[in-house]
This record gives sequence, structure tokens and C-alpha cells, in this order.
Amino acid sequence: MTDAHDVAAAVLGELGSMNAMKLEKLVYYCQGWHLARHGTALYPDRIEAWRQGPVVPLLYRHHRRQLTVSEWPHGKASRLTSAQADTVRWVTTTYGKFSASELSTMTHNELPWRAARGALPEAASSNEEIDVEMMQAYYARQVASVETAVVLATANAALEGEEFDEEWQDRLRDVASGVISADELIAQEIARISGDRA
Repeated sequence: MTDAHDVAAAVLGELGSMNAMKLEKLVYYCQGWHLARHGTALYPDRIEAWRQGPVVPLLYRHHRRQLTVSEWPHGKASRLTSAQADTVRWVTTTYGKFSASELSTMTHNELPWRAARGALPEAASSNEEIDVEMMQAYYARQVASVETAVVLATANAALEGEEFDEEWQDRLRDVASGVISADELIAQEIARISGDRA
């Protein structure tokens, strides 16, 4: 069975050396998003609501007093299933650009960490467990179907005074379903606008 060691090894395999706090937050997000997308835990290990954000004590015991973590010999990324590896890749692509402190701030603004800490001040120590069911419910709410994503984008654009015609809504569906990336769509639109002006 996959554990947090294997996920940590996979995260480092995707991004290379990083701050130990950043590794903790990325392993946490891997759990949250795997729960949301697949309805099952990525690993069985406890996650606690520490002062700096979510921490997996199993991992902390091995990287304690290390500022930078370059490899994780306690786990093997090869133990991850295809779906699990996809989750890790998605999380590292989505969240890997953020610093440890930015990731920590993000987790502080999210319900699972806040609920586990209750009324404790942000600076207070805590080893309260973050509820896995709450993580699943919270991150699942962040996942929208393709049609829901297009409707929300169209509505938001309308609030800004822009109208998305059917062609644009089809292009947004392509982005939401992964046919093309948002960057590709933007590049195509810039090329189209530049061509119209020439």
C-alpha cells in the first residue's frame, strides 16, 4: 500500500530539491486532491494542523532539522498507481510554483486546517488531526464539471461586461476538458488579434 513516504519521493522526483515545509504542504495537497478526484485516500498517514500549516508527522520525523530535502530514500515513487501518480503530477504542476510560505498561507485560509485548530490563534502550537472526510468534502467542492466551469466563466465575464459567444464557450470547454491548455488558447487568441491588425 502507498504511504506518505512514497508520495514524498514522487513529489521530489517531479520537482527536485525543496524546502522541507514546501514538501509537507505538497504532500498534503496530494492527499486532498486525490480524495476529491477519486474518493479514496492517497495514503493512510495522519496529517496534523501545525502552526505553519498541515504536517504529516511520519515525514517530519525524517526531515526534522533539515532546511532542504533533496531525496526521500524512505519511499518509492514506483509504488504509486497510475491514478496516484497523475494526482502527484497535477499537484506539483499546479502548486509547485509557490513558495513554502505561500503554500502555508494558502492552507491557513482553507477549511480543513482551520476546522482542526478550532479557536486556537494562528501562532499557537497544535497536533490536532485534520479530518480526512472534511478534506474530501472541501476539495471536492473545488472540482467543477466542464459545463459548470464554462457557465461560471461565462457568468463572470458577463459581470465584467464581456460576452462569450457559442464559439468562445466551445473553446472554454476545450480548456476545461484538457483538449488544449489555457496558455495555448491565449496564444491562439493573441495570434488571431495580431493577424487581424496586420
